[in-house]
Amino acid sequence: MAAKKKKKKYRGFWIFVKVQFVLSLLVLGGLGYYVLGGYASEVGSIRKEADSLVRNSTEETFRRYRTSVVYAADGSVISRLNDQGASYYLKRDEIPQPVIDAVVCMEDQRFYQHRGVDFRALVRAAKSLLENRKITQGGSTITMQLARNVFLTQEKTWQRKVEEIFIAQNLEKKYTKDQILEFYLNNIYYGNGYYGIGAAGSGYFDSEVGDLDLSQIAFLCAIPNNPTVYDPVTHMDHAVERRDRILGKMRDDGKITQMAYAAAVAENITLKRPEAMEKNNYVETYAYYCATRALMEQEGFVFRYQFATEDEREAYEQAYSESYSECQKQLYTEGYQIYTSFDLQLQEELQAAVDDTLSGFTEKNDEGVYDLQGAAVCIDNNNGYVRAMVGGVVGITDDEAGEYEEEVHGQVAVVQNLVGRPCGIGFKKMESYHDYCGYAAKPVQYFVTRLGC
Repeated sequence: MAAKKKKKKYRGFWIFVKVQFVLSLLVLGGLGYYVLGGYASEVGSIRKEADSLVRNSTEETFRRYRTSVVYAADGSVISRLNDQGASYYLKRDEIPQPVIDAVVCMEDQRFYQHRGVDFRALVRAAKSLLENRKITQGGSTITMQLARNVFLTQEKTWQRKVEEIFIAQNLEKKYTKDQILEFYLNNIYYGNGYYGIGAAGSGYFDSEVGDLDLSQIAFLCAIPNNPTVYDPVTHMDHAVERRDRILGKMRDDGKITQMAYAAAVAENITLKRPEAMEKNNYVETYAYYCATRALMEQEGFVFRYQFATEDEREAYEQAYSESYSECQKQLYTEGYQIYTSFDLQLQEELQAAVDDTLSGFTEKNDEGVYDLQGAAVCIDNNNGYVRAMVGGVVGITDDEAGEYEEEVHGQVAVVQNLVGRPCGIGFKKMESYHDYCGYAAKPVQYFVTRLGC
């Protein structure tokens, strides 16, 4: 009996030894593949580049704003995108604590514990991906997101991910946690051309962030996770739903009371956008849409309109949403010159024609939106370019601005269907600007795109 027990004991020991031996072989094999396959050299180069990027960075690195400009056919300026970005930059002590709490609760719970990379979160994300066969949670920390947004592209390669990790670790060595939060909250994208929490507060509520209440703050913090899906202008219900999840997380983490949670969830969100009534609203919205899709095409995105299965359609819509969001961010921050075929004089005449025609129809539905609307397009028969377009009447009150803004986007889509082609549009992207005193300016890269049917 004793001999059997002894045998069992040693059998367990030898199983343990064998397992360790196999694991050691796997590790050694992996290291051999890593070194002999040339990956060690490539990773070393990536680390050096990451070190250089962070070493040469200053606080000004995180304050870069390059304005894109939209031009009419005669060369006059229709609008400037992100023209006042720098004026919305907020220092850490100007950012309300509820903003910090909301972001940390939802984006990076271990922000104050890790050193740029949360390996636990990466393991959880990988496990979730294997179990669900799709991405259900991210593993990127706030610092990694900052690294990606400021220093890198959105390219999905292992090299970019490795560099993101190295940059994040270096950022944590050079800057404090408060500085990283400040940089992050001033650089993330809140949709519709708003970069940073300050610009978002002004753009969506015509207010400084310090004057917003808890519900409005949580609402703004809902947007960056996916600016297309949670766009307050076109998907208010999605944004409100995520706002409620953020508030619930803040309550569960002890950042707000149950009473504060209940009051914030019950609050009705009403947008107050200062630019909603600009006279070129339809032109601008349409030009931004066409320009964003042109960038998507240049990035290699293939547009599709037919799908064999529902899963195929959903996968395409997810890819479209991600690509559109990223290209829209480029449009608003990377200094593009956007040349359109719009004639602003024709635009005014077309708007007046629509207003006159619909002036007798003043009835509204229960939501305060006009029962009868109209859309009109003026097309150049010589080349098929859109010269003017209108998606509804003007002259609504400030109280109707929210409903009007949603109508603008919906009716622009209607007009696009009527036209069958976007406006003629071309790009010039300014790669960099140099001091002309003693420095040779880099050549401008030209991107000229004409969108067809």
